[in-house]
Amino acid sequence: MRQTVKALSKQLIGANYDRAGASLLAAIILFVAIDTAGVQIKIAPFILYLTSTFFTAGVMWQTLTGQRYIATMQGMFMLPFDNCSFVFSYVSVLGAHTLITKTLPMWALLFAAATWSAWEIMLAVLCGCMACMATAAGYQMCHKGNRWLPLFWTVCTAAIIASARQLLTVLAVATLSFLSAILYLSFVDAYDFYRSTATQKPIRHIGHTGNMFLYLTRYLLANQNYLMNTVGLCLIACFLPILFQAFPNLHMFPIGCAVLSLNTPISTLLSSDPDLEQAMCALPGQTARFGWQYVLFIFAVNMIVASFYLCSWLITYGQTNFSSIGMLFLFALQNAVLSVILEWKKPIRNWKTESDLWRHPRKYLIPLWLIWQAACYAI
Repeated sequence: MRQTVKALSKQLIGANYDRAGASLLAAIILFVAIDTAGVQIKIAPFILYLTSTFFTAGVMWQTLTGQRYIATMQGMFMLPFDNCSFVFSYVSVLGAHTLITKTLPMWALLFAAATWSAWEIMLAVLCGCMACMATAAGYQMCHKGNRWLPLFWTVCTAAIIASARQLLTVLAVATLSFLSAILYLSFVDAYDFYRSTATQKPIRHIGHTGNMFLYLTRYLLANQNYLMNTVGLCLIACFLPILFQAFPNLHMFPIGCAVLSLNTPISTLLSSDPDLEQAMCALPGQTARFGWQYVLFIFAVNMIVASFYLCSWLITYGQTNFSSIGMLFLFALQNAVLSVILEWKKPIRNWKTESDLWRHPRKYLIPLWLIWQAACYAI
């Protein structure tokens, strides 16, 4: 068990655990900065619990479905190992990576921005740990074809945390879910966590002319994480106009256009797939064959998301104008062009998991530029 934990920790957190130290330092700086600035807002405890649970679960799911550590697992499977020990070592390391590198900065932000009791903080940490174990168990259930039970589990957990405002009730639900996940994982086969990339026969599309736009569309549809991120962004687009009703004195339409530019997966296709990048670099006429087609692809996806935003805005407010529609096109086009330039010139390197890639600081450059433009329009 110790060797398994050590090998996976070096793969995910770094040889000298430098990623954990960097994340801890970033969390401390964030906490001190917000606390020193005196920023205080009122946050209901159930929001802390829900955020700790589902933010952690989302990151844990992305880590479980990643491909970067598959080679390490393959090497481990060549040696004799205890099945139960391997499963809990594997899940524990992935959970620790998720909590330390992703959830910890979010906790630092929430803990500094509001006043919490020691029991509330400990319960939030328990919710994060429970989310890691429950996500691993749900991942295995989906792997075996049982998709409804994890969905039912998720809905019940969210409903109880949101409706039962008592600390003891949330504590009981989190503890029960944590123990249930541990019980389920104790019967899981370690090989079920291994996802081979060569399980399906490659599909060949024969033709005299290649269509890069269709290739990118198939690439998006073949990667469920990319597709689900886009679907989630569409759902956010539907709720943004409702949230903007709290700001009646500001023109919030351009702010929504800028926020919806955070579709990271489709704007990091080359960074996420070095083989694809190498193939594109060897392609004759790179700019014409790939660059502009990639711009068109991102622009098309942005406009699909923007259409949900526009429809929700019309339903909520009942009217809009041609300048707002033109603003949708302008923001979607800017995001597409700038994303392709960054991805082509400065692809992201040295990332460990897909979650690290999608949360790289580079992803915020274009949205910050667009949000600055939107703020100028709003004011």
